[in-house]
Amino acid sequence: MGMSVEIASTDEQPFIYMMLQSYLRELAEFEDIPRNESGEYEYPYLNYYWTENTRWPYLFYFDGKIAGFALVRLENETYIIAEFTIFMEYRGYGFGLVFAEELIQKHPGKWNIEYDINNATANDFWNKLVKTIKVSHLKKEKAAGNREYMEFLTGKK
Repeated sequence: MGMSVEIASTDEQPFIYMMLQSYLRELAEFEDIPRNESGEYEYPYLNYYWTENTRWPYLFYFDGKIAGFALVRLENETYIIAEFTIFMEYRGYGFGLVFAEELIQKHPGKWNIEYDINNATANDFWNKLVKTIKVSHLKKEKAAGNREYMEFLTGKK
């Protein structure tokens, strides 16, 4: 059983866009996400993940098949998981925790993860992650609306 977290190539950008649409459809249950004239969810920052050196598009692989993706950015010396999802057929096996831990290990330092508190799956997942991996200086606070964020430090920077 091989699992890996890899940077997505420019050629894989259309595939991430397609996955992002499915992911945003799920999130739309918890927040208002704008759509364009053709009904697709808007995500104006996607191209920047291949053009800016402070953004990273990742694909998650399980046994050679794509199992999900993440978009990570660096802002004010803090890594932020902008988006993170695991395909439905890979959920419930602990793969998300393994992928998230590997992703975070790739960028030791200060992290910020924000999620909607009404999204019980996300709430449970991120809280379980910070109990599973080695973090320090964990701080959780309410953000705007129904959102909560957690900040923590990992590894050495």
